[in-house]
Amino acid sequence: MNYRAGVDLGGTNARVEIFDTRLTTVGESRQRIRDAGGPEEIAAVLAGLIDEVLQDLPDSTVDAVGVGLAGQLSPDGRTVRNAPNLQWRDVPFADLLQDALQRRGIPDAHLLLVNDLSAQLWGERQAGAVQGFDDVLAVSVGTGVGGAILSGGVLVAGATNNAGEIGHSKVVVGGRPCGCGEEGCVEAYAGGIHLEKLITALQIDELLVDGRPHLGVADDRAPEIPEVLQIWEEATDHLSLIIANAATLLNPAALLLGGGVLENCDNFRAMTLQKALPLILQVAREDLQVEMVSLGDQAGTLGAADLASRAQ
Repeated sequence: MNYRAGVDLGGTNARVEIFDTRLTTVGESRQRIRDAGGPEEIAAVLAGLIDEVLQDLPDSTVDAVGVGLAGQLSPDGRTVRNAPNLQWRDVPFADLLQDALQRRGIPDAHLLLVNDLSAQLWGERQAGAVQGFDDVLAVSVGTGVGGAILSGGVLVAGATNNAGEIGHSKVVVGGRPCGCGEEGCVEAYAGGIHLEKLITALQIDELLVDGRPHLGVADDRAPEIPEVLQIWEEATDHLSLIIANAATLLNPAALLLGGGVLENCDNFRAMTLQKALPLILQVAREDLQVEMVSLGDQAGTLGAADLASRAQ
């Protein structure tokens, strides 16, 4: 039987989920890849995870593999132009993964690389929080800040396959350096990895868990600790303005929010929405619905698998 595979490739972990033609999960596997090495090694890990699941599905293979990753892609979707969390630049990852799959005896799978937020938005539209919505702005704040756009029921790719990069909208000219190599991006002010650096710099022991900054703890204590509240105020000032401007520009029916920071830091999320919603043009905000992601990790794998299958 033929299945399709969805891959969620993060900066720390990789997760593979195998689906049947009805998008029902038939198997999954995951592995830490932060210490796995370069792109070739990570491609080998992904191929191994897919093969591992297939071993439990006799007489089966995959005919489509979708990979969602946080990065900017080439127009043909074969090369990762810039993936800050993976520290990749101009990596022909589709070719590397195709070769790795072939070595595992999976030679004919159609392979698609897609921005992770586009994959998550598509998954949430198929089976999650925004089913029935044709026009959606998705914003995720986790390790970084990501975005995706659904317009008329179609994911917006843009002229060079990189629409939706809301995290790299500029909020301060010549501002903080961002992992993308540029300066002043909202990700450099509101992304989780940058928030952790700012919390670390405070040198407040009660904000640490096992010696590392914990954003959930910082969020709980923000109302009581002025230094944390100041960080939260600045970050949400910038983030809310970017979200409001994007919602005014795009006029979506739904604003879909997700990512570890927005999902787990209640004060941070509330501050962002409290500031953002009044800034959206009135005619664009009147019927705007705010939704939180509902599928968890499965949104990205399901979305990537389905997009790869549709692109065959």
